[in-house]
Amino acid sequence: MFASGKLVCTGAKTEREVYEAVYKLKKILEENQLITYVSH
Repeated sequence: MFASGKLVCTGAKTEREVYEAVYKLKKILEENQLITYVSH
């Protein structure tokens, strides 16, 4: 994950694995209060 918010996912063999990895990362970031949501 880069400061720009972009993410590189390597090793996934299917699109489903990519979605699962992103979901797990999101959950970890939320649990550690490292993700912020801003409404526009």
